[in-house]
Amino acid sequence: MSKELRKRSIAESKAIKREVYAFIVNYIKEHVYPPSNKEICEALNMAGTTAHRHIAELINEGLLETDADPGAVRAIRVAGTHVTRKGKRNE
Repeated sequence: MSKELRKRSIAESKAIKREVYAFIVNYIKEHVYPPSNKEICEALNMAGTTAHRHIAELINEGLLETDADPGAVRAIRVAGTHVTRKGKRNE
């Protein structure tokens, strides 16, 4: 693989990762809970493994967080945010 092709591939991967992050942020703003992997895949027209890889990278970079085991459904959140149950107060 040529240097130029590799740079383009890395740039494309970063752009896709930003798109995944933006989708997750906007989805949470609209629905108050995170999207499923399937919803991410359908909205961004990508394979499940691709979405999973980008989510894992976003978690490793500290942009997303999770307390759940890998593969848990709707278990991501934007770093630094808290979701509380309706009717519960933080004390």
